Amino acid sequence: MRLKFLFFLFLSFFFSCAPSRFVKPLEKKQHAANVSLGGPLFKYGTATIPVPFLTASYGYGIDSTLTGFAAINVTSALYGNFQMELGATKQLLKQKKYIPALSISTVANIIYRDKDAHKFYPQLDINVFWEYGKRKNFFYVGFDNWFELSQKKAYDIKQSNRWMFTPLIGHDFTGKKWNFKMEAKIIAPNLSNEKLTVEYQTPFKNHGALGIYLGYTYKFN
Repeated sequence: MRLKFLFFLFLSFFFSCAPSRFVKPLEKKQHAANVSLGGPLFKYGTATIPVPFLTASYGYGIDSTLTGFAAINVTSALYGNFQMELGATKQLLKQKKYIPALSISTVANIIYRDKDAHKFYPQLDINVFWEYGKRKNFFYVGFDNWFELSQKKAYDIKQSNRWMFTPLIGHDFTGKKWNFKMEAKIIAPNLSNEKLTVEYQTPFKNHGALGIYLGYTYKFN
């Protein structure tokens, strides 16, 4: 039971490393299917590679400024862990020349293995983005914010960390029916990674992890 719960917490940390879903909302009544691959960098022998996590998501443009979405971690499901996101992205401000557009995303993260290993994390993402060119490619920067609701950690230890933030930077190449995304993020630079079972690569010595991601989105009506 103890080893199983530690393994579950290890996978929970990985799941917090998913890329941004929809920084810019879809058009009204537009659908989108997305697959993304990547994760935090870690040492594997003499090499440094990203965790090869595959996620799949679906989005729908409720209106021109609001998109609802759902996502599932495919790799974790193969190992018996159900990990899902339900959320929405709302654009609050439009771009004005060099002043970027602003969007926020609210997300419910549901992680379940069995009755003894399950978690729920609310999430709030804040992003700004700049469109450019005829195709309206866009560059973005932002912060993911995860919040811990549990009063205690494993083994009845008092919870000391209530907030995990993740600064990120990315770029979307945009086509009429597709988007191609590249994203990098520093996952939880406020948290120590010394007691985890994987040696993460990070610019902050023993805190956080550097994540790299690629994503492809197909859009349809």
